[in-house]
Amino acid sequence: MARRIMSVFGANGEASAAESPAAAEAAAAPAAASKQSAPLALMTLGKTLVFRGELSADEDLVLFGRVEGSITHSGSVTIALGGVVSGNVVARSITIRGTVDGDVEASESVTVAPSAVLNGDILAPRVSIVDGAEFNGSVKMPPRASAESKKARKPAAPAPRTEPQAPLSDPQAAGILGEQSEP
Repeated sequence: MARRIMSVFGANGEASAAESPAAAEAAAAPAAASKQSAPLALMTLGKTLVFRGELSADEDLVLFGRVEGSITHSGSVTIALGGVVSGNVVARSITIRGTVDGDVEASESVTVAPSAVLNGDILAPRVSIVDGAEFNGSVKMPPRASAESKKARKPAAPAPRTEPQAPLSDPQAAGILGEQSEP
């Protein structure tokens, strides 16, 4: 699987992924979670970055810096060790190794690592909170999409029941059909 890497550069002009050994580990997490065969882009936001506002994209995201606002992604989001989000995070899958002050919602899964601090609610069909993580909030686990689609399909309505009737005699059948019966 081919992977393109896009980086936001730090103050020294080097890619932030090269600044920390945890970058390789964090970058590998979205790759393992992804089951797509198409080439994926990986967006890395460096530890010196401070972003204010709404962040949305389709690439997988690894955040080492600080985001003050919401993050909405169609792919995977990893809040790396040292990464901080003050706002809600919505994505396909979310891995938290840093700090999040806000709610997280994933269509597939949320993983809260031992180094993580999460102050907010989790909404996802699969949730993993590893021993050592600091978590203050609630967890809601809706059924998976496949289970929801099965529930959405209602069984066909049963055929209306009719009262059993005695078979018609030949003259009665002929009268119903409008035919003349021979005596």
